[in-house]
Amino acid sequence: MLVAFSLGAEAADGSSAPASIACADPAADIEMTLISKTGPATGRVRITGVVKNLGTATWIATSPSHRLRMVLAQKDSEANPPGNPVQPPIAIAQLSPGQQFRIDHQMNWDTSKNPSYPRFIVKFSDSGRIGAYPARYHPDCRTDNNRKEVTAADINKLFGPAAPSGKPLTARSYRLLGGVGVNTVEALLGFSKTSAGAGKVTASVAAPYRGTSDEVPIEGNSGNARIRVHIPCDIQNGSTVPSRPVDITYRLWGSLGLPGNSRWVVSFSTEQSIPYSELCGAAPVTRPSRSSSR
Repeated sequence: MLVAFSLGAEAADGSSAPASIACADPAADIEMTLISKTGPATGRVRITGVVKNLGTATWIATSPSHRLRMVLAQKDSEANPPGNPVQPPIAIAQLSPGQQFRIDHQMNWDTSKNPSYPRFIVKFSDSGRIGAYPARYHPDCRTDNNRKEVTAADINKLFGPAAPSGKPLTARSYRLLGGVGVNTVEALLGFSKTSAGAGKVTASVAAPYRGTSDEVPIEGNSGNARIRVHIPCDIQNGSTVPSRPVDITYRLWGSLGLPGNSRWVVSFSTEQSIPYSELCGAAPVTRPSRSSSR
């Protein structure tokens, strides 16, 4: 899912100039988009500065050097209040009603870093020599929407709420289903996730053992899932059954949901250990789970 958020360019009270008055109203806005996630709290974001004419008349420069100078700046501390432009400023000579100019800036993001910085500012101002006003010239009739600023905390919201308390994935119990030359572990897993979007559970077996398992799709924010892991009983050391337990890792995955992209991200995993002698030398039994999480 491509997550986007925009801080509106309108004034705080949502007011605008009456439609009956010819008014050029360049206004600043910032759009924030989560392009991709590399983990629950990390990914790549796009910050877009926008200047759009919300008025009913065209803003036109009054001389060859007169321009509307648009800047998207990054501020890393209070020591530099204006910040530094992320790209060269744009010099706008004409801005018709509904027309807009945009500056895009992409960067890797980690929500665990400073919650106050960096901040991003989009702003504009008259620059150059202002000449005689042409008969059709309409200056900016509002100045309360000529600047927008977003904080790191605003950008963090793209990643959704914090993980719920408790373990997102737990191995609650298991049973052994048996088989010829193989034993099947059927585990009951409990899951809890922040999003009700698509998810899945997978399993893998640590060396020196091996195993196979199908992916199990899950739905909703929480619930139970059953997954079966098929483990061959073919490791012997002479007449002695190996003493090392069989370690199974269960993983909880979430989908990014980006258009045209089916990438998955691991959000949590938990481990389960079963003695090899129990797995490959005993009749099918039902046991409480012995697990560790990370």
